[in-house]
Amino acid sequence: MVLSGYRRTVYSGRHRTTSPASSRADDYLAKPFAFAELSARVLALGRRSRPALPPTLSRAGIRLDPARREVFRDGRYVPLSTKEFGVLAELLRAEGTVVSSEQLLEKVWDEHADPFTSAVRITVLKLRRKLGDPPVIETVPGVGYRIP
Repeated sequence: MVLSGYRRTVYSGRHRTTSPASSRADDYLAKPFAFAELSARVLALGRRSRPALPPTLSRAGIRLDPARREVFRDGRYVPLSTKEFGVLAELLRAEGTVVSSEQLLEKVWDEHADPFTSAVRITVLKLRRKLGDPPVIETVPGVGYRIP
């Protein structure tokens, strides 16, 4: 409910300072008003709009749907663990740029993860196996991983 464009004073009418079209107002509530009516209008406005779904990520024959938590490789469903899904999502979000092991550890694992662990390397290895041939995840020696 957008009320901008109107100057309000207690128990006085509305005084238009701008047109409703320019302020994109689609509803108004004149004073005095009942709280129950205000609540009903706010609930109705909440039902009117849906939250935006996160975009589907696609690259190199892989399609990842974050909203449904599904991954497809060349049309074939690929079941992934939570960590594998997170690593793949980060690599796809990078759009072909290199993502370091430290960045993956920071974004996919929690803050208590050991920075000297081989968890990222092992997860990428399992992910490569599940995605199948031809391999899509490249290792950039000394830097990190990418999906070109």
